[in-house]
Amino acid sequence: MSKPIELRFKYTEDEYVAAIRAYMLGRSRVTFFVLIASVVLILGVYFLISGIDIALTVAFLCSSAFLFGLLATSVFILPRRRFQADPKFRDEYVLSFTDDGILFKTEHIDARVDWSLYTEAVETDRFYLLVYGKGAMSVIPKRVFHNAEEEALFKELIARRVAPNGAPPIGDTSSGLEKKHDYVPPSEPPDWR
Repeated sequence: MSKPIELRFKYTEDEYVAAIRAYMLGRSRVTFFVLIASVVLILGVYFLISGIDIALTVAFLCSSAFLFGLLATSVFILPRRRFQADPKFRDEYVLSFTDDGILFKTEHIDARVDWSLYTEAVETDRFYLLVYGKGAMSVIPKRVFHNAEEEALFKELIARRVAPNGAPPIGDTSSGLEKKHDYVPPSEPPDWR
């Protein structure tokens, strides 16, 4: 890629919150968490209807209320609070994407980030999410692209530099690591004496 893709934008609170929610709700962990909370709720309702054990009924119902409350807080309340608490989200972002990395420039940030930082790339209907930690990500709104060609070049760059499942892209030698051979266990167990 010869010319860098330069994007200039400012987040809105609703936009940032929507991106974080889309990412969280798309994770299998959230689905598993909802499933567990639902099973606990169903058990609580079953014990309530059957009248078997009042202590177990209360424990199941309180546990399910706690689990659903925790889920609702992490999906609906915390992303908005995070946006409001962090002044960097109110700055104008100027991002320059090249094969070598990303240049971040805001009032508070002036950094070059290597592609190896990112472990996953996720596309939603409104955003590109470049994930670099547990719940940490760079949100790129699709509205900031100047035209469809620029977005297609960006998409191609991400496909080359960040694998969708978190594995290094095929043929990526930027990490400097050589391909390791598959592990072959020894024929005899180790002597632990």
